[in-house]
Amino acid sequence: MEDSGNRIRAASLNAGEIGDIMQKKDEKTIANVLEEFLAEQQVRLSPKTYSGYAEVIHFFESYLNGYAHMFLDRKEDDLYDRLYDSENKQFCEIFGPEHLGNAEITDFLSDFMVKKIAGNKTLMETTGRVMLRLVNWLHEKGYTSDEEFNQAFESVKKLKPDLPLVGEATDLIYDYVQKHPVEDHYTSDLDAYFSIEKIEPGKLWLEDYLRSGKITGPVFVSEEISSMCKVGWAVSLRIAKTGDVWKILETGYVYPR
Repeated sequence: MEDSGNRIRAASLNAGEIGDIMQKKDEKTIANVLEEFLAEQQVRLSPKTYSGYAEVIHFFESYLNGYAHMFLDRKEDDLYDRLYDSENKQFCEIFGPEHLGNAEITDFLSDFMVKKIAGNKTLMETTGRVMLRLVNWLHEKGYTSDEEFNQAFESVKKLKPDLPLVGEATDLIYDYVQKHPVEDHYTSDLDAYFSIEKIEPGKLWLEDYLRSGKITGPVFVSEEISSMCKVGWAVSLRIAKTGDVWKILETGYVYPR
């Protein structure tokens, strides 16, 4: 948890403020809502399909309990710190479905499932399908506003087809780096999160997230990698310049965006 300053701030909340924060639609918590969602899916799905839904929702709840607090405002953050410390309550036990919005869902799909879970193709396909169903269900039940639904729906729809691909692209780049070590002398190197800005067969052009507008390339890769990658994806790399081209020294994850 955060430093002691948060504990002092949390202690300043009075009972009325806590009540205002916790009084949400039908007083249901996120844990209640996700249980309700799974109960309805279990009735309509085969046991095998339902097990996939249950697995994805388990990962989503783990994400929310571990990371979703970063989207809280100050009063909510005070409440979260207070109840976590005093009663060991988790995020999903404190807050309601108004915190199942675009920010949380997008971060879960584009970062947590890629980096923390590193799911295989089947799991990532299931994840996209389940989260799209959840977004629609939340709106149908009145747990999310029209605006929040529209944003989340568009985000999931865009990320869904890429989720099964980024894990494969990550593995391909890793294998390529192992088979093509940089043995030439290099004059400079960059270690950053990059956005893929341009693609040609066997070549990528990248933009450093911290140096907007600065395009680096071409970065040599295999044609299999370049054919799989998409403009706009993010990738964690350490690259080195040899002559007029760049080669990959180390690689992390590929992220859909």
